[in-house]
Amino acid sequence: MKTLFARGVPHLAALVATAPVMASLPYAPAQAQATRITVPALPLAEALQRIETATGATVVYDGTAIGDSMSMPVIDATTALDAVRQATGRLAVSVRADETGRIIVTGAGDIVVTARRDEAETGLLVRATTTSSRTGQALRDQPRNTQVISSRLLEEQQAQTMTDALRNAGVTVNTATVQGGVGYSVRGFGAGGLVNGLPAAGSDGSGIAGTTQPIANIERIEVLKGPDALLAGIESLGGTINIVTKKPSAETRLAMAAETGSYGQGRLTIDANRAIDADGTVSARVIGAASTADRNYGGYRGNKDFLFAPGLRFKNATTDLIVSASVGEQKFGPTPFVPLNPRTNRPFDVTTTQPLFRRKDQGIEINTTQFAADMTQKVTDWLTVVARGQHQKTYVNVQQYSPFGVFPSGDGRMAISNSRSAQGLNSDAVDVYARFKVATGPLDHLLVAGYTYVDNDTTAFSSSTSTVLTYNFLTATQPPRDFAPINRTDSISSSTQNGYYAQYLMKAWKLSLLAGVRHNVVDTASQFLVWRETASNHSVATTPNFGLVFDVTDDIALFGSLAYGYAPTSSIGRDRRKLPDIKSRNAEAGVKITLFGDRMLINASYFRLRQSNLIITDPTDFLFPIAVPGLQSTGIDLNLSGEILRGWTMQGAYTRTDYKYLTPSDFGNVVVAQPKDNYSLYTSYRHSFDTALSGGVGAGLFGRSSASVDMTGSYYVPPARQIDLNVFLKSGAIDVNLGLRNLFDRRNYNVTYSSTYLPVAEPRNWRLTVGYRFR
Repeated sequence: MKTLFARGVPHLAALVATAPVMASLPYAPAQAQATRITVPALPLAEALQRIETATGATVVYDGTAIGDSMSMPVIDATTALDAVRQATGRLAVSVRADETGRIIVTGAGDIVVTARRDEAETGLLVRATTTSSRTGQALRDQPRNTQVISSRLLEEQQAQTMTDALRNAGVTVNTATVQGGVGYSVRGFGAGGLVNGLPAAGSDGSGIAGTTQPIANIERIEVLKGPDALLAGIESLGGTINIVTKKPSAETRLAMAAETGSYGQGRLTIDANRAIDADGTVSARVIGAASTADRNYGGYRGNKDFLFAPGLRFKNATTDLIVSASVGEQKFGPTPFVPLNPRTNRPFDVTTTQPLFRRKDQGIEINTTQFAADMTQKVTDWLTVVARGQHQKTYVNVQQYSPFGVFPSGDGRMAISNSRSAQGLNSDAVDVYARFKVATGPLDHLLVAGYTYVDNDTTAFSSSTSTVLTYNFLTATQPPRDFAPINRTDSISSSTQNGYYAQYLMKAWKLSLLAGVRHNVVDTASQFLVWRETASNHSVATTPNFGLVFDVTDDIALFGSLAYGYAPTSSIGRDRRKLPDIKSRNAEAGVKITLFGDRMLINASYFRLRQSNLIITDPTDFLFPIAVPGLQSTGIDLNLSGEILRGWTMQGAYTRTDYKYLTPSDFGNVVVAQPKDNYSLYTSYRHSFDTALSGGVGAGLFGRSSASVDMTGSYYVPPARQIDLNVFLKSGAIDVNLGLRNLFDRRNYNVTYSSTYLPVAEPRNWRLTVGYRFR
């Protein structure tokens, strides 16, 4: 298996190794076109100073009018005046050049700042943070390795699911589930899920948070590597996936996109946005999407979804208030799979283009309603208050035969359950904090103090008449017995989380020091109605974190961090005692480099992540869980994102991780479903033929190394590699994107925890998207 994977890694390594060579490429055209000016989004005063330095022009501005407003990114401006006008954007300021050539920026009274489209919607490289940092630091200035997947990238790649999106970030995705969700792990440990910085339905471990967010409403996905109990509270042991939804802006925009492709799929998306008052301080946005398909690539029911997401925003110089809602419905078939033959220890030779159990209508239905509000209020120059609230209601209905085990004879007989199941989840979350900024001599201080409240309720339903059947998937021509109806409530559980936190950031010279602490109180209660039992748990934990950033130059920064994660458990062992809570610790050091005039960001780090213990099913009694020794992962994490040359963009990630258990185990010592290597590299180039016509091509390589199915290492899922290709054409308001996924039709399998459920990845298929912007 190492030899199979070895063919894939050198290609990625070779591409990454060319970065130093590529770094010299932009300077030749820069010398030929010395007036090209590019400046990232910065505090406006700093952006104007950079324009002065780059052009030699004199820029005079009214500091009172500008305040600490943020600039718009400046991209390939040809003159200093053009650069200043791009930087000021929709700020209510006057920009003019006087008779001596000086550029004058003035404003009258209070400055009115209108909402703009986020940079994640307009470009590949995202510099500014959103809800993943309460200090307000840019991503480059944070002492951790963070990768951002922008909506612009998702559009280019024609991503339709979170699984499609997270291929770009070195995240291991487990699709071998029959409970209606997808599991994610970062660096070998479970990843917590947030939506707009708040824990979502299922964030207490009762479900998968965020996986049902429709791609059409996602502005960006922030993958925070390493535990972050300070931000997420609980369940963030290896990392955090923060999904940021799209926001209204003052830009007038009406766009529509239609998509078709393999398996009879069709999708229509409409995005309407505009300011609704004269000065642009109030804006509204409505996103609607609907899709259907005849079937999925495994012959199961076709994926269908519906989304309606309105939002309203008020933004001026001191207040930014967003109120939004989304209503979504998703129906999708299960990932096709094959079992392992216990006699040959190889996958059964069965077709994967039709359901293994001869029934097409298996699948999952998810209905989600979400209401959210987010307010940032600048009270004074030294005090900002942020308040966020979110309500989510989710209902999951699963109609799918569940495999329990293959008979040792290897003749195709399998034990399966015909039970249907469902789950209702309700979540309410509130996060309020204050951010104070002061300066004492050469030191800048920032203090954050806040409180988080999360309430989750989960109700599980199943069938009292279900049974375990014996079914021969090699010889049967008819489906198994029909699904048993859902007719009983199995359990009702609830959890509340109260989190109190504080962060302190100090800046002096080129050094930034960060320290934080969170005190968490979690109460859970469960009623197991079938067994007429109850259980409750009260858990208290205090978790600190520390970090530093040192700016070696304007383009190179070193960082280090020590962060902790925490997950309370209410699992009861066979001796009727509660199993221990799970804790994790991550020590990390790395470097951040900006290249090509701040158009590309590279993060590289070395990490050591340790988890105190694991909860697994008792191999001697499947009815009970047990705690086994914890796990340690050590490795390197590299990611890059941005523009190499004008029109040529690149995004890549590579994570190499070595795993080991803290102490040897009697049940085996191989880490399950965790590949040593995860990698991705996507690049695209667009060329303008004239002012109305442009075209380009994009290509991506996504893969991982082998991963064990069990702790004994009896079978490894082979390495996976997939190459995708996209061709773009834009003519006026029409935008066309033709994509081929798994170009070479390679048979890939996804990671799994079960020898009876080896998920099959997508074969070669195509997608065609045609977009039209009305205004």
